[in-house]
Amino acid sequence: MSARRLRTLGAALLWLGIWQALALIVGQPLLVPGPWETFTAFASLVGTASFWLSVWASFATIVCAFLGAFVCATALGALAATRPLLADLVRPLALVVKATPVACVVVVLLLWLGAEGVPVAAVALVVAPAYYFSTLEGVQQVRPEVADALRVMGVGPVRLWLAHGWPSVLPYLQATSKNAVGMAWKAGVAAELIAMALDTLGEKVYQAKLLLETPELFAWTATIILLAFLCEKAFLRLLAASGPAALSLAVSSAPSEPRDCAVSEDPTVRVSDLRVERGGTIVLDSVDLEVGGGEILCLRAPSGAGKTTLILAILGLVRPSAGRVERPDRASAVFQEVRLVEALSAEDNVRLVACGTPRETVRAALAELLPGVEPERAVSELSGGQRRRVEIVRAMLCPGAAVLMDEPFTGLDEAARESAIAFIRRQLRGRSLIIATHEADDVSALGAAVLEL
Repeated sequence: MSARRLRTLGAALLWLGIWQALALIVGQPLLVPGPWETFTAFASLVGTASFWLSVWASFATIVCAFLGAFVCATALGALAATRPLLADLVRPLALVVKATPVACVVVVLLLWLGAEGVPVAAVALVVAPAYYFSTLEGVQQVRPEVADALRVMGVGPVRLWLAHGWPSVLPYLQATSKNAVGMAWKAGVAAELIAMALDTLGEKVYQAKLLLETPELFAWTATIILLAFLCEKAFLRLLAASGPAALSLAVSSAPSEPRDCAVSEDPTVRVSDLRVERGGTIVLDSVDLEVGGGEILCLRAPSGAGKTTLILAILGLVRPSAGRVERPDRASAVFQEVRLVEALSAEDNVRLVACGTPRETVRAALAELLPGVEPERAVSELSGGQRRRVEIVRAMLCPGAAVLMDEPFTGLDEAARESAIAFIRRQLRGRSLIIATHEADDVSALGAAVLEL
């Protein structure tokens, strides 16, 4: 047994001892029954059909209401995070519901819904605001640049949510669940008690109190605590398992299409009289270029001259002030900053976008650029240069007719750089390639044309 489990067991025994001591001091089981009296009452209740009927009635109601509120609140929170107007509309109502005492709500709901509907509504009103706000905060912390990169490389909204959205929001939901599950049981049983819902745990608690059956009252209370504890543990385990499951589903559900299918598109990238302004400052002006299939163009300019802005404009991630951009529907990219899914392995980051590419091909490509690195290793454990090479493999195996790279060789030593350039040239396969770089050696090694900005 681990040290933590021993400490937990010791703490539980300590509090049982304090409870027993208090019962002995009071000396009146009617006021404070001891652990043994409570256990005896519990054992007698367990043997009755009425006990299990009440447990099932409350369990089914509270769990169903909890799950329904969880799904609705997380969906609404995710939607509101991307729509500020909706968030502004929902926020006052969510704050009011969050602060309203359950007892006050139950009295009103009893008039509207009757005894059967009150526990469901009470649980939902307690749970929904907690999960709404945690989801809202979690989605707002999702890295939008990673989402943009995956969209550019053809990852649809469902797979994007599974791979990037859900794993990012999950820690917030897990933290909320450590309180929300217990609160759901408190609210549900309290509503049953006030509404006198027949054959429920709340009604049994009320009857035990009314008849001064204090040991039974403690036994029913212990039953509620145990059920809440078990539900919390089960739900937290379910959430913990959902993270890896979502990631696996996002990768495995990638559409099967030949990697060269995008080359059936016209791979030409054309930019005509492009102008980009930011904050009233002209970043790019009168830019023209054309890169056809199998051609490589290197963008060269001092830092801050607009190379990154031009690449983002071609990818559709920056809106031009004037001019025209034409490119294939499908493209792939290596961005200036790392845009990998941190929770995925190197292999799965590539497979997420490399539709139709056999796993053996992905592994061979990673082994070529990252010798000695296990493909199952999480990218969060890799060095900056290793992560950069994973992005190069991802971009070259993604089925896109155009490839754009922003300083792709940053952080690579000479041997890694040469290996990466050879890999890019071999994997180009008739696509157009635009690379932003400071280095003249990159231009000669790639055999590229040059555009000075």
